[in-house]
Amino acid sequence: MTFGVKNEIMADLPGILFFCVMGRFFKYILLAGFGFLLGFGRWFVSIHEPSKNDIDFYNGQEVEFEGLVKLVDIRQDSVKYTLEIQEDLVSGQVLVTLPKYPQFNYGDFVLVSGELQAPGEFNGFNYNDYLSRFDIFSVMYHPDVKLVESGHGNIFWQGMTWLQNKFMQQINILFPEPHASFEAGLLVGARKGIPDELMEKFNITGLTHIIAISGYNITIIIVFVMWILKGLPRKMGFLVAIGSIVLFTLFVGASPAVVRASIMGILGLIALNYGRQNNIHLTILWSAALMVLWNPRILVYDVGFQLSFAAVMGLIYVAPHFERYSQKLPEAFGIREAIVMTLAAQVMALPIIIYNFERLSMIAPISNLLVAFALPPAMLFGFVAVLISFIFQPLGMVFAYLTWGILTYIIKIIEWTALIPYASVDIPGMKLWMMVGYYVGLGMVLLCLNRRGAINRASTVKVK
Repeated sequence: MTFGVKNEIMADLPGILFFCVMGRFFKYILLAGFGFLLGFGRWFVSIHEPSKNDIDFYNGQEVEFEGLVKLVDIRQDSVKYTLEIQEDLVSGQVLVTLPKYPQFNYGDFVLVSGELQAPGEFNGFNYNDYLSRFDIFSVMYHPDVKLVESGHGNIFWQGMTWLQNKFMQQINILFPEPHASFEAGLLVGARKGIPDELMEKFNITGLTHIIAISGYNITIIIVFVMWILKGLPRKMGFLVAIGSIVLFTLFVGASPAVVRASIMGILGLIALNYGRQNNIHLTILWSAALMVLWNPRILVYDVGFQLSFAAVMGLIYVAPHFERYSQKLPEAFGIREAIVMTLAAQVMALPIIIYNFERLSMIAPISNLLVAFALPPAMLFGFVAVLISFIFQPLGMVFAYLTWGILTYIIKIIEWTALIPYASVDIPGMKLWMMVGYYVGLGMVLLCLNRRGAINRASTVKVK
């Protein structure tokens, strides 16, 4: 009897295995389907249909309203103000473009009159989609603006704005242009003062990411802090690093883009210190899912979010393979980590860059390798120079000269590599399926490398 039962089980074993495998497969299909329906439902709910209580309902009309200055974005020849409507029956936000002077500040209560417009499209760029990430659906260009009263903002943010302005002023005192704008871009992401010609060379050489607040930049800051505190216990260094990122986020204004980059940077810190692939991928996916659930537009319209996510994924899955060949690089100022992170981020972000900007920098791997080691000391010495100059400017100038030399090196590398023929090529018309194909291929390569590494480790253990 027992023998017969055993034979029946053996005969049914292929069917049992097939059922188990297909059962798991269908489980994943059901989970993916549920996630898709949830995402579609959240996107549907987020669709903005203006009513009479929304300011963008009046786009195309002459309007007058009172608003509170929430954000101030200073450009080379203009200033963009994000105003929050302060009316009883109408709400919303408006992006107002004004001349550089006179300037208004965060917390100013202003009276605005002029033509309200939809953001629109220009040169193939959908400004509507871009601003919708911030719940802005109306713009005004050079309206009449009068100051009603100051000091209406949050006291904490007023203090942080004042501190940031003082910091920027000190950078302009210590450095000439374009070094001042470059350093401001490295430290606080304020790259608007960089000349257009130099900015184009950043694009050609694939180095634009170093002057934007992203998960990559914040992870470099984390590497600084961890390097400085490497004598402390890991847990204490971890907490100090997170505290530093929180303070940095508040200092630069805690805009949604900076908050997202900070979250990605902190996830990168966890990956750096607590095992790159030890369930950290689940943490990142959950974090990204929650951010997209909160604001689904960032998944489609926010290239910064996409690049930050790619940079952290590169840190987890690609960086370990680069680390095997980076042991001879110096560790001072976190140089080794900066180079590894840069290359890993480039590998993961490549199709996103081509898809969104229709350009591929052929020289980017070389230019990134040449400047990656210089970024940590440029940020560290620049930050120290500004802090010390508040107390004793001559000593701050010493660190400023060191920073100026490093920034000059980076700028020269950018200028020289941008002159190389075919340093950048246009690749228009990249399709979504091509991007998917790239990541499928990259995933297969990484899977093979991981298996080969596991076999090598097993062989080593067996020999021992």
